[in-house]
Amino acid sequence: MELGQTGRQRAAAAWGPALVLALVLAGLGLAPSARGGAIPEAGALVGEAAGGPEGGPAAGAALIRAEDAAADVAALAHPGLEGRDTPSLGLDRAAGYISGRLAAVGYRGLGPDGSMLWPFERRVPVPEPAACALVRADEAGEARQAYGLGRDFVPLWGSGGRASGATVFVGFGIRHETERFDELSGRELRERVAVLVEGEPEHPERFAGPEVSAAANLYAKLDALDHAGVVGVLVVRRQPHQPLAFRHGWADWHRHRADKVRTLDLPVLEVTPAVARDLFDADVLEWAREIEESGRAHTASGPGAWVELSAGTRVAPVAVHNVVAWLPGRDPERSAEFVVLGAHHDHLGVDPRGRVGLGADDNASGVAALLEVAEALAAARPARSVLVCAFAGEEDGLLGSRALLRDPPVPLQDMVAMLNLDMLGRGARDEVAVIGLLHNPELEAVLERARALAPTGVERLVLRQGQELFERSDHFPFHQAGVPALFFFEGLPITRNADYHTWRDTPEKVDAEKVAATARLAFHSAWILAEDPGRPPRPER
Repeated sequence: MELGQTGRQRAAAAWGPALVLALVLAGLGLAPSARGGAIPEAGALVGEAAGGPEGGPAAGAALIRAEDAAADVAALAHPGLEGRDTPSLGLDRAAGYISGRLAAVGYRGLGPDGSMLWPFERRVPVPEPAACALVRADEAGEARQAYGLGRDFVPLWGSGGRASGATVFVGFGIRHETERFDELSGRELRERVAVLVEGEPEHPERFAGPEVSAAANLYAKLDALDHAGVVGVLVVRRQPHQPLAFRHGWADWHRHRADKVRTLDLPVLEVTPAVARDLFDADVLEWAREIEESGRAHTASGPGAWVELSAGTRVAPVAVHNVVAWLPGRDPERSAEFVVLGAHHDHLGVDPRGRVGLGADDNASGVAALLEVAEALAAARPARSVLVCAFAGEEDGLLGSRALLRDPPVPLQDMVAMLNLDMLGRGARDEVAVIGLLHNPELEAVLERARALAPTGVERLVLRQGQELFERSDHFPFHQAGVPALFFFEGLPITRNADYHTWRDTPEKVDAEKVAATARLAFHSAWILAEDPGRPPRPER
């Protein structure tokens, strides 16, 4: 079964505890940095750790390995990052992972504290603290235990109101005629607070297969519960972040528009398994496993504890982070000029059925290539400096790259060229599309020289095609700002990739050898751009 689907995420254990620990550690200490710090003197970061005094393209290319790219894809597309929506805790953890990888090979941030996190703001739904509460109480209203917002519970976007009542467990909360599976009939639900587990059960004969059915749609469940007369709902997250992450939005797959958010006059909170255990004095996830094993709706349970709950959200600005790092050039006369490398590290998040958009190809593959090229350049020690950017918010309209260029970390006139890496892991292994030559014809010679510099594994370049994609990734704001830009892409047309922008974009489908081959081509191109005495002209419009 595929990864990235609620009820199927136990496969995440296959990635191993060491990787999970690394991701957790990478997510710590992500406070926004101050900005505008002075750039260290040229060569200040270059030494044995960055490739030694020899350097050169051979030293760099030797470091680009498919197994390293595969490890980065697995880390960035891990289900625990919940699809890296902009904003989300998973996106923050991805930024921390990328920052750590770059720091380890000699890159540094431009803030005075050396941070690589460059914040910008996005207005999104957020919890309204004064309107959100969860209290276990007796029927007289005497509180016995108050739970913490962001630790124990978060509100569901689109829900609101206040309620109190006895809790009742309703399994997965599914009523499905075709499957002859009904967890709501025969229960006393009126004036109760329903507690359900997210997603749907897995069973060889019911709800089987890699797809999550429409019955798992949280809003469909809530509609049915609302009609049954419940006064509130608690949704148990199976694998919650700590702290519990509020979902500022829902993934909207291009073939599933029906899964969009609806407003509910019903307080709905998402809670940790620990809260649910406390309310029933039992492990509700064990009850969920019993449902999965038997294939029958849960029949146990009278009412649980009495709770008071309220939910509310508002729209407010939230800080989101690009990752911006630099490596100084070895030539003091040209170290104030920069070759820019970019890739977006965000994706689409989770949809109301619980399907996680892992975004392995789009764009963990591009970020993996970015990290390989960055490490290779650190070892090669080019004449010009290198600016590495991992962008947030690409999926929502190039938000991160546009924000960066409104307040660029280095002057635009000092950017020699920009190479963007986006979706590199699918299609023919020896084929890569490079988009942007219609605007930058002089850069075709750079690509040919890059291929001749040393074998890369790329045998066929698709050039001067795919113009319909030119405005759809993070190189485009650089092009608009007058920076020559090329877009490295896995192949054309994009419709050949049937898993694009779906929950089926999983790590095992990414060809790490192809990612490494594209990284070598991009590295050689960046090396030439960083070494040539001249600069490419501004792009043709």
